[in-house]
Amino acid sequence: MLRPQHAALAQRLREPRRFIQVIAGPRQVGKTTIAQGAATDCGLPHRYASDDGPAPPHVRWIDEQWDAAALSFGGNATGVLALDEVQKVPRWSEAVKARWDDDTRHGE
Repeated sequence: MLRPQHAALAQRLREPRRFIQVIAGPRQVGKTTIAQGAATDCGLPHRYASDDGPAPPHVRWIDEQWDAAALSFGGNATGVLALDEVQKVPRWSEAVKARWDDDTRHGE
């Protein structure tokens, strides 16, 4: 049985691109499962990446994943990039917003 959050996220991902979707909550409650399932169910190409390794994460990781997603989505195709454990990256929100704004300016 799917959680209501799964359906809500999948629906939001199908909508025209307007908002960054953030899934937050305590550990081990199913956030990753919901994100991966909703990305699959929304019908868009998707890429999942996690920076949950032992080394301290670096903001470059966000750029690397963003670029890899753009390549895998093929040009201007719309897709879903899920960055798991992104909160461990210092200043992650500024990096994600900068990339989002850049894509918006370029119609991507």
